[in-house]
Amino acid sequence: MALPRNPLNLQLPNPSLVTANRGSQPARRRRRRISRLRQALMGVLLVSAGIALLLALLRLPAQLDTMLLVSTAIANLIKGLSHLGLGLLQLAGVLAVALVALLALVLLGAGLSRWIRALAPNSPSNGPGPKRKLRAPLPHDTQPLPPQFEGDPSLQWLQSLRDGGDGPRFR
Repeated sequence: MALPRNPLNLQLPNPSLVTANRGSQPARRRRRRISRLRQALMGVLLVSAGIALLLALLRLPAQLDTMLLVSTAIANLIKGLSHLGLGLLQLAGVLAVALVALLALVLLGAGLSRWIRALAPNSPSNGPGPKRKLRAPLPHDTQPLPPQFEGDPSLQWLQSLRDGGDGPRFR
C-alpha cells in the first residue's frame, strides 16, 4: 500500500539546498530579559527561604536528641540488612530442599519404570535402545555381464558377488 505523494508526508534534509552563510552561523535563541525588580524580588525570596530553613535546623536539637536519632537510624539500617540477609539465606535453603525433593521423585520414577520393564512378561531385556532391523538379502541378478565387460578386471568383484561371494577384500 503506497502513500500518495505529498510533500508533508516525509521531509528529508537535502544538503545541497543549505546555503553557505546559514550553515556556518550558530543558531541563536532569543532570551527573554527579566526585569531588575523581578530579579531583586526573587533574590529576597531565596535568601528568606534559606534563613527560615537554617532557623528551623537550629531549633531541631532543642526538640529532639540528634545523636540518638542518628544512632537509632544506623542501628535500624543494620538490623534491616541483617534481616534481609537472613531472609535470603532461608529462601535459598528452601529452594535447595525443594530441588533435592524433586530429584528424589525423578529418581524414584525412573527406578520404578525400570523395575516394571524388567519384571513384565514378554518384555525385551536389551533395553529401550533402537531395535536393529534385519535386512533381507538382496535379490541375485541372474543376468550375465555384457560380453564387452566379461574380461574387465575392475568388474570381477561384481561377478563374484553374483556368484555368492563376499565381494572385494579391502586392505
